[in-house]
Amino acid sequence: MKKNMVKILLPVLVTAFFTTPAYAYIDPSTTAMLTQIVAGIFISLCVAVGIYRQKVILFFKNLSVRHVQWKIDKQNRKTDNKK
Repeated sequence: MKKNMVKILLPVLVTAFFTTPAYAYIDPSTTAMLTQIVAGIFISLCVAVGIYRQKVILFFKNLSVRHVQWKIDKQNRKTDNKK
């Protein structure tokens, strides 16, 4: 896990420390457009996480219910075999 973090962070840090200033002009409309794109992506990801979060929660609840039913059935079969 730590090796993977080093592989990811090392290039980012090297790039951040060894950059030169661009002295470029960024148009305000470009900044607004980029802000809208980032906001749209963020909102879409939040909606997707919310939808799939509910599905994952329901899956594990159903899984635990099925497990309990299986245990009950197993116990019932044991008691039926003893009779």
